[in-house]
Amino acid sequence: MNIILTGFMGTGKTSVGKRLAKRFGWTFVDIDQLIETSAQMSIAQLFAKRGEAVFRRLERRHISRVVRGSEQVIATGGGAFIDPENRARLRLSGPVICLSATPQAILERVGRRITMRPLLQGSKNPLARIQALLRQRARAYRQADLTLDTSALTIQEVVDRLWQQLSPCICKSWQYLRQHARELTHRYGGKYVMVVDDRIVATGDTHLAAYQNAHRRRDSSRHVLQRLMRREAGIYYIPLLEESRTAL
Repeated sequence: MNIILTGFMGTGKTSVGKRLAKRFGWTFVDIDQLIETSAQMSIAQLFAKRGEAVFRRLERRHISRVVRGSEQVIATGGGAFIDPENRARLRLSGPVICLSATPQAILERVGRRITMRPLLQGSKNPLARIQALLRQRARAYRQADLTLDTSALTIQEVVDRLWQQLSPCICKSWQYLRQHARELTHRYGGKYVMVVDDRIVATGDTHLAAYQNAHRRRDSSRHVLQRLMRREAGIYYIPLLEESRTAL
Protein backbone atom coordinates (compact mmCIF):
# COMPACT_ATOMS: atom_id res chain seq x y z
CA MET A 1 0.00 0.00 0.00
CA ASN A 2 1.11 3.55 -0.77
CA ILE A 3 -0.16 7.04 -0.01
CA ILE A 4 -0.39 9.39 -2.97
CA LEU A 5 -0.31 13.19 -2.79
CA THR A 6 -1.64 15.07 -5.77
CA GLY A 7 -2.84 18.61 -6.37
CA PHE A 8 -1.80 21.86 -7.99
CA MET A 9 1.70 23.36 -7.81
CA GLY A 10 2.43 25.20 -4.61
CA THR A 11 0.03 23.24 -2.44
CA GLY A 12 2.80 21.54 -0.43
CA LYS A 13 3.02 18.04 -1.89
CA THR A 14 6.80 17.68 -1.57
CA SER A 15 7.20 19.30 1.85
CA VAL A 16 4.22 17.47 3.31
CA GLY A 17 5.18 14.21 1.62
CA LYS A 18 8.64 14.15 3.18
CA ARG A 19 7.31 14.70 6.69
CA LEU A 20 4.41 12.31 6.28
CA ALA A 21 6.74 9.56 5.05
CA LYS A 22 8.96 10.14 8.07
CA ARG A 23 5.94 9.89 10.38
CA PHE A 24 4.92 6.54 8.88
CA GLY A 25 8.50 5.29 8.56
CA TRP A 26 7.98 4.90 4.82
CA THR A 27 9.93 5.97 1.73
CA PHE A 28 9.22 9.32 0.09
CA VAL A 29 9.09 9.32 -3.71
CA ASP A 30 8.87 12.50 -5.80
CA ILE A 31 7.79 11.69 -9.36
CA ASP A 32 9.09 15.00 -10.72
CA GLN A 33 12.48 14.32 -9.16
CA LEU A 34 12.62 10.91 -10.80
CA ILE A 35 11.83 12.51 -14.15
CA GLU A 36 14.56 15.13 -13.73
CA THR A 37 17.08 12.47 -12.79
CA SER A 38 16.26 10.23 -15.74
CA ALA A 39 16.13 13.13 -18.22
CA GLN A 40 19.23 14.76 -16.69
CA MET A 41 17.59 18.17 -16.79
CA SER A 42 15.06 20.19 -14.83
CA ILE A 43 11.33 20.00 -15.55
CA ALA A 44 11.46 23.53 -16.97
CA GLN A 45 14.30 22.55 -19.32
CA LEU A 46 12.49 19.36 -20.32
CA PHE A 47 9.37 21.32 -21.29
CA ALA A 48 11.45 23.87 -23.23
CA LYS A 49 13.71 21.43 -25.07
CA ARG A 50 11.56 18.35 -25.59
CA GLY A 51 7.98 19.51 -25.02
CA GLU A 52 5.14 18.61 -22.69
CA ALA A 53 4.27 15.41 -24.57
CA VAL A 54 7.68 13.92 -23.76
CA PHE A 55 7.35 15.01 -20.14
CA ARG A 56 3.95 13.34 -19.82
CA ARG A 57 5.27 10.14 -21.37
CA LEU A 58 8.11 10.02 -18.84
CA GLU A 59 5.64 10.80 -16.07
CA ARG A 60 3.43 7.84 -16.98
CA ARG A 61 6.46 5.56 -17.19
CA HIS A 62 7.73 6.48 -13.73
CA ILE A 63 4.30 6.27 -12.12
CA SER A 64 3.82 2.80 -13.62
CA ARG A 65 7.07 1.67 -12.02
CA VAL A 66 6.69 3.37 -8.65
CA VAL A 67 3.21 2.02 -7.87
CA ARG A 68 4.59 -1.52 -7.97
CA GLY A 69 6.30 -0.78 -4.66
CA SER A 70 4.70 -0.41 -1.26
CA GLU A 71 4.98 1.63 1.92
CA GLN A 72 5.76 4.79 -0.02
CA VAL A 73 4.43 8.33 0.13
CA ILE A 74 4.31 9.36 -3.53
CA ALA A 75 4.16 13.01 -4.57
CA THR A 76 3.01 13.54 -8.14
CA GLY A 77 3.25 16.54 -10.40
CA GLY A 78 0.22 18.81 -10.55
CA GLY A 79 -1.00 17.41 -13.86
CA ALA A 80 -0.30 13.71 -13.31
CA PHE A 81 -3.71 12.89 -11.86
CA ILE A 82 -5.46 14.39 -14.90
CA ASP A 83 -4.33 11.47 -17.07
CA PRO A 84 -6.86 8.59 -16.74
CA GLU A 85 -4.12 5.95 -16.96
CA ASN A 86 -2.12 7.57 -14.17
CA ARG A 87 -5.24 8.10 -12.11
CA ALA A 88 -6.25 4.43 -12.31
CA ARG A 89 -2.80 3.20 -11.34
CA LEU A 90 -2.46 5.61 -8.44
CA ARG A 91 -5.90 4.88 -7.02
CA LEU A 92 -5.21 1.15 -7.07
CA SER A 93 -1.95 1.74 -5.22
CA GLY A 94 -3.52 3.40 -2.17
CA PRO A 95 -5.51 6.40 -0.92
CA VAL A 96 -5.08 9.57 -3.00
CA ILE A 97 -4.98 12.89 -1.17
CA CYS A 98 -5.43 16.11 -3.10
CA LEU A 99 -3.76 19.09 -1.47
CA SER A 100 -5.43 22.33 -2.49
CA ALA A 101 -4.99 26.05 -1.90
CA THR A 102 -6.56 29.29 -3.04
CA PRO A 103 -5.22 30.78 -6.30
CA GLN A 104 -3.76 33.71 -4.37
CA ALA A 105 -1.97 31.43 -1.90
CA ILE A 106 -0.56 29.39 -4.79
CA LEU A 107 0.72 32.52 -6.53
CA GLU A 108 2.40 33.74 -3.34
CA ARG A 109 4.10 30.38 -2.85
CA VAL A 110 5.40 29.97 -6.40
CA GLY A 111 5.92 33.66 -7.20
CA ARG A 112 9.63 33.77 -6.50
CA ARG A 113 10.27 30.66 -8.60
CA ILE A 114 7.73 31.22 -11.33
CA THR A 115 10.40 30.72 -14.00
CA MET A 116 10.69 27.14 -12.73
CA ARG A 117 7.01 26.52 -13.52
CA PRO A 118 6.63 25.80 -17.26
CA LEU A 119 2.86 26.21 -17.30
CA LEU A 120 3.14 29.72 -15.86
CA GLN A 121 6.16 30.94 -17.80
CA GLY A 122 5.49 33.92 -20.04
CA SER A 123 2.02 34.54 -18.62
CA LYS A 124 1.19 38.23 -18.33
CA ASN A 125 -1.36 37.43 -15.64
CA PRO A 126 -0.15 34.44 -13.59
CA LEU A 127 -3.13 34.59 -11.22
CA ALA A 128 -5.59 34.28 -14.08
CA ARG A 129 -3.54 31.43 -15.53
CA ILE A 130 -3.61 29.60 -12.19
CA GLN A 131 -7.37 30.06 -11.94
CA ALA A 132 -7.85 28.73 -15.47
CA LEU A 133 -5.71 25.65 -14.83
CA LEU A 134 -7.53 24.94 -11.57
CA ARG A 135 -10.85 25.01 -13.41
CA GLN A 136 -9.50 22.64 -16.05
CA ARG A 137 -8.28 20.18 -13.43
CA ALA A 138 -11.14 20.45 -10.94
CA ARG A 139 -13.03 17.38 -12.19
CA ALA A 140 -9.99 15.12 -11.92
CA TYR A 141 -8.95 16.48 -8.53
CA ARG A 142 -12.44 15.78 -7.17
CA GLN A 143 -11.79 12.07 -7.74
CA ALA A 144 -9.18 12.00 -4.98
CA ASP A 145 -10.15 10.12 -1.83
CA LEU A 146 -9.52 13.12 0.40
CA THR A 147 -9.00 16.84 -0.23
CA LEU A 148 -7.27 19.15 2.22
CA ASP A 149 -6.99 22.92 1.81
CA THR A 150 -3.48 23.95 2.89
CA SER A 151 -3.93 27.71 2.35
CA ALA A 152 -3.93 28.64 6.03
CA LEU A 153 -2.09 25.62 7.45
CA THR A 154 1.54 25.01 8.30
CA ILE A 155 3.28 21.96 6.92
CA GLN A 156 3.12 20.29 10.32
CA GLU A 157 -0.60 21.00 10.66
CA VAL A 158 -1.22 19.39 7.28
CA VAL A 159 0.82 16.34 8.27
CA ASP A 160 -1.02 16.03 11.60
CA ARG A 161 -4.42 16.15 9.90
CA LEU A 162 -3.42 13.59 7.30
CA TRP A 163 -2.03 11.32 10.00
CA GLN A 164 -5.38 11.37 11.80
CA GLN A 165 -7.24 10.60 8.57
CA LEU A 166 -4.92 7.97 7.14
CA SER A 167 -3.54 5.96 10.03
CA PRO A 168 -6.72 3.83 10.33
CA CYS A 169 -6.19 2.72 6.73
CA ILE A 170 -2.64 1.44 7.18
CA CYS A 171 -3.40 -1.88 8.75
CA LYS A 172 -3.68 -5.65 8.48
CA SER A 173 -6.93 -5.51 6.54
CA TRP A 174 -4.97 -4.31 3.51
CA GLN A 175 -3.66 -7.83 3.05
CA TYR A 176 -7.21 -9.14 2.83
CA LEU A 177 -7.99 -6.51 0.22
CA ARG A 178 -5.00 -7.48 -1.91
CA GLN A 179 -5.78 -11.18 -1.73
CA HIS A 180 -9.41 -10.71 -2.81
CA ALA A 181 -8.99 -7.80 -5.23
CA ARG A 182 -10.62 -9.46 -8.22
CA GLU A 183 -13.81 -10.63 -6.50
CA LEU A 184 -14.16 -7.34 -4.61
CA THR A 185 -13.88 -5.39 -7.85
CA HIS A 186 -16.78 -7.35 -9.35
CA ARG A 187 -18.99 -6.83 -6.30
CA TYR A 188 -18.02 -3.40 -4.94
CA GLY A 189 -16.45 -1.62 -7.93
CA GLY A 190 -16.66 2.17 -7.62
CA LYS A 191 -17.38 2.14 -3.88
CA TYR A 192 -15.48 2.39 -0.62
CA VAL A 193 -15.48 -0.57 1.75
CA MET A 194 -14.58 -0.86 5.40
CA VAL A 195 -12.67 -4.07 6.04
CA VAL A 196 -12.30 -5.51 9.54
CA ASP A 197 -9.89 -8.43 9.62
CA ASP A 198 -11.28 -10.64 6.82
CA ARG A 199 -14.77 -9.27 6.24
CA ILE A 200 -16.56 -6.26 4.77
CA VAL A 201 -18.57 -4.49 7.46
CA ALA A 202 -19.80 -1.44 5.52
CA THR A 203 -19.76 0.25 2.14
CA GLY A 204 -20.33 3.78 0.87
CA ASP A 205 -19.95 6.06 -2.11
CA THR A 206 -17.29 8.05 -0.23
CA HIS A 207 -14.67 7.35 2.42
CA LEU A 208 -16.77 9.21 5.00
CA ALA A 209 -19.99 7.42 4.02
CA ALA A 210 -18.40 4.01 4.55
CA TYR A 211 -17.17 5.09 7.98
CA GLN A 212 -20.59 6.46 8.97
CA ASN A 213 -22.42 3.38 7.69
CA ALA A 214 -20.20 1.14 9.79
CA HIS A 215 -21.03 3.11 12.92
CA ARG A 216 -24.76 2.90 12.24
CA ARG A 217 -24.55 -0.84 12.79
CA ARG A 218 -25.37 -1.26 16.49
CA ASP A 219 -23.87 -4.72 16.64
CA SER A 220 -20.47 -3.65 15.33
CA SER A 221 -19.85 0.05 16.02
CA ARG A 222 -17.85 -0.50 19.21
CA HIS A 223 -15.99 -3.42 17.66
CA VAL A 224 -15.15 -1.37 14.55
CA LEU A 225 -13.93 1.59 16.61
CA GLN A 226 -11.66 -0.66 18.65
CA ARG A 227 -10.25 -2.22 15.48
CA LEU A 228 -9.66 1.18 13.92
CA MET A 229 -7.79 2.36 16.98
CA ARG A 230 -5.55 -0.73 16.77
CA ARG A 231 -5.13 -0.19 13.01
CA GLU A 232 -6.64 -3.59 12.24
CA ALA A 233 -9.43 -2.15 10.07
CA GLY A 234 -9.33 0.09 7.05
CA ILE A 235 -11.44 1.93 4.50
CA TYR A 236 -10.46 1.43 0.88
CA TYR A 237 -11.60 2.42 -2.59
CA ILE A 238 -12.51 -0.53 -4.83
CA PRO A 239 -11.90 0.38 -8.48
CA LEU A 240 -14.38 -0.28 -11.23
CA LEU A 241 -13.55 -3.24 -13.45
CA GLU A 242 -12.45 -0.97 -16.30
CA GLU A 243 -10.15 0.93 -13.95
CA SER A 244 -8.52 -2.33 -12.88
CA ARG A 245 -7.89 -3.33 -16.48
CA THR A 246 -6.39 0.07 -17.33
CA ALA A 247 -3.99 -0.14 -14.41
CA LEU A 248 -2.59 -3.57 -15.27
